Amino acid sequence: MPEPILLLRLEGPLQSWGVRSRWSRRDTGPEPSKSAIIGLLGCAAGIPRPDWRSNAEPDRTLEKWNDALHFGVRIDRPGTIETDYHTVQAAHWQADGKMKTALSLGGAKPDKARLEPPHTEITWRDYLHDAAFLVALSVKPEHRAGNPGLLERLAERLQKPRWPLYLGRKACVPTRPVFDRLTEDYADIEEALCRAEWAAPRSPREREMLRRTGQGPKLLAWIEDPEGEYERQDSMRTNQLRFYDFRRCRSIPDIDTMKLPWRIT
Repeated sequence: MPEPILLLRLEGPLQSWGVRSRWSRRDTGPEPSKSAIIGLLGCAAGIPRPDWRSNAEPDRTLEKWNDALHFGVRIDRPGTIETDYHTVQAAHWQADGKMKTALSLGGAKPDKARLEPPHTEITWRDYLHDAAFLVALSVKPEHRAGNPGLLERLAERLQKPRWPLYLGRKACVPTRPVFDRLTEDYADIEEALCRAEWAAPRSPREREMLRRTGQGPKLLAWIEDPEGEYERQDSMRTNQLRFYDFRRCRSIPDIDTMKLPWRIT
């Protein structure tokens, strides 16, 4: 009997899936990372980020989901990269756990001579414009016994999210529900990525041109595979420095859109 597969659709005017973002330069990858999708699931379930200033044991639910879920993503529309800038007030954490800003005086009386001049930092941020992705998730065979009903619970939370869902950054709002469906129509996530509906162009003229020529774009997908030829550092780990673990994956190239059912939104 086929195992259930959870399908997500990520579509919006802007998306951003940073994998090497540091300091004032925030990049985006060409497709969602696994850690980003696990974070999106955590947002739907209402799992807060750990408070590392307390001595409480951090919640490792997201890390457990990361280890249990088999992840794949298909690029239905790659989009184009756009770069914008934001201005932020420079600040940093102090040893006492408080945030130091230009007006932080550590409890002392205000002294104009000790006031630091205001400092504005310019940050550059990359976005994917008009991109669309299909994400497929299943429970790995070795984790099924310990995670009964996991996909069903995630599907329920995605349909009734605790917090608003966004596509990488809070400013990136989806234009359609992220949850697509929970299905047993496919043997595994590779088959789902190769057979599920394609997010066809919105323009009737573009669709008609595709039908006339019979030549549509070829899609690229990525799937986790312990023997895969590529290594990525986007496997969720719970730690204060937000370091991620490595995972291996392989590509599924040249998925023919003319052989897929079309989904028009």
